[in-house]
Amino acid sequence: MDFFEAQELARKRTRLMVVLFVMAVLSIAAALYGVVVYLTGAGFLDTEGAVRQPMQLWQPNLLFGTLAAVVTLVTACSLFKVGQLRSGGGYVARSMGGLEIEHTTQDADERMLMNIVEEMSIASGVPMPEVYLLPEDGINAFAAGFSPADAVVAVTRGCVRTLNRDELQGVVAHEFSHILNGDMRMNIRLMGVLFGIMAIAVLGQLVFRGTAQANFWGGGRRRSKEGGGALIVIMVIGISVMAIGYIGVFFGRLIQSAISRQREYLADAAAVQFTRNPEGIGGALKKIGGAPLHGAVANAHSQEAAHFFFASALKSKSVSLFATHPPLEQRIAAIEPNWDGEFVSGERRKSACRSTSKKPETAPPPLQAHDFINSIGQVSAAAILSAQEIHGQIGTDLDRLHQSREAAGAVLIGLQISASAGDDDAAQLLTAKKRLDGAVYRETVEWLPRLRAFNLNQRFALFDAALPMAAGRDLEAFVPMSELIHDLAHSDGSIELEELALLRGVAGYLVGRRQPTRKIKPLTPAKMEMPLCVMLSAITYTSAVEPEDREAAFQQGARKCNRYMLKESILLAEEDIPFESLEAALDLLVNLPLPQKKVIFEGALAVVLADGKVAQDELSLVRVIAISLGLPMPPLISE
Repeated sequence: MDFFEAQELARKRTRLMVVLFVMAVLSIAAALYGVVVYLTGAGFLDTEGAVRQPMQLWQPNLLFGTLAAVVTLVTACSLFKVGQLRSGGGYVARSMGGLEIEHTTQDADERMLMNIVEEMSIASGVPMPEVYLLPEDGINAFAAGFSPADAVVAVTRGCVRTLNRDELQGVVAHEFSHILNGDMRMNIRLMGVLFGIMAIAVLGQLVFRGTAQANFWGGGRRRSKEGGGALIVIMVIGISVMAIGYIGVFFGRLIQSAISRQREYLADAAAVQFTRNPEGIGGALKKIGGAPLHGAVANAHSQEAAHFFFASALKSKSVSLFATHPPLEQRIAAIEPNWDGEFVSGERRKSACRSTSKKPETAPPPLQAHDFINSIGQVSAAAILSAQEIHGQIGTDLDRLHQSREAAGAVLIGLQISASAGDDDAAQLLTAKKRLDGAVYRETVEWLPRLRAFNLNQRFALFDAALPMAAGRDLEAFVPMSELIHDLAHSDGSIELEELALLRGVAGYLVGRRQPTRKIKPLTPAKMEMPLCVMLSAITYTSAVEPEDREAAFQQGARKCNRYMLKESILLAEEDIPFESLEAALDLLVNLPLPQKKVIFEGALAVVLADGKVAQDELSLVRVIAISLGLPMPPLISE
């Protein structure tokens, strides 16, 4: 399953969640309406002196009023919870008692975890997520967030203490699958939905407890007979509302299980595909089954976040209709068909001796367009090997940029300057000196020669590590630096796609953090035609296509995108494509739905591959295009 298919599957699961949500609201409203009709007909709600009316089952005004009240309450509670979650996955991790692991940690287990997450970030082409340690002895983990820009990976203490490197890598690969396949956004929405539909039960509990306490403390002579009767009636109403609320609990658990189970199988399969090591994730699942606590998480919020976790967060091993995860036995058997059925103890064992420093000896076949499409949002075993190699090459530099937020900022500025076409940095450094803190400017100057010596994959690995750290949690404090990056990219007026990719990477990251719930709408062909023409023309001049073949290459790309063009497009002259026009075009294209992005990316690939050759420079161009369109792409290595 490719990235685009996985995203479509996530949308289908979201539609299922909406259907079950509507069913839950209607069921709660119908039950509450029945209770009110009964209480009214039985005279419990009569006022003094009123004439009792016979019970009427059909009371449309009461029905629609009850429905409106339930919809309002459930929707308000859901929106309140989603509003709390807008800050991203960090809120979920912190609510579960998680503490963020510092990049400079000296703890051996935490250092191993950070290295694995860094390697997986490089291999997948997404910004380095925050990493949290949960104070739980059960073996478990989860990924949370609306998008890769605000994602976190949280791992329990039992997980890092018990699993060896291969097993921990399998767990992290499973969680990165959720990051890449759109599962996290759905999980956040599901958490809000669960909070809303379970609010009725909570309200009933509050009413019952409040009236019970008032009935107890207000008893005796101080309480009139009529007042005591009213309290009893309210108490009965509270019990009824609480019972009705458990309809919401029923549907909530049903939604969790319906959406979560199949997704876990897919993430397990993706982890095996990523690492090419079934024993890694298989070994982790066996240790969960053999550990005394299994994957148990004792935090009070574990119920509402149960669908986030790698394994069941409940203490019970029993499997039911409402289980959020498939049985461990079935998951292991799907990964290792010849498994003997025995779980293993939680003692850490050494990883199997497997080479992780050499590339495959056999040369891969020539790259085709579908190879690039399939690499979007995916992590291959070759990409992990490449990421481990890149991580080893820039490990010292990563340690250096992790020393402070200022150091990470200096790397971002240095990368933007080093991506420009000329070797004379004087003008850009002067601009930076006027707007940067003195220490940050001096560090930028020190970084520049090193950054220029790196290849594109190494530079983007540093970029993905530096961006989240430089931005931090206070995005407003990062705004001046993002504006400086923008001005540096525009300073020479020329089109350098690496400059543009870095600029677009920063802009996309900020949008993802600031507007995590933004709606994405498709554009009509009339609005897409000129932006597409600008982008394809710019790619044509940047690719390795010979000048006499440019028109033909452009037309190949245009034909791929012809469903979004009203007429046959013409290759624009190079001087008619200013930097601002290309950036404006990408502003529109980057916010399109994924099906449209896929077609546009195919058109760009058709231009690059028009000559039938794939040089390393063209691989770099493909990755730059993907980043500019907001598509996560792993490092690309020439055959």
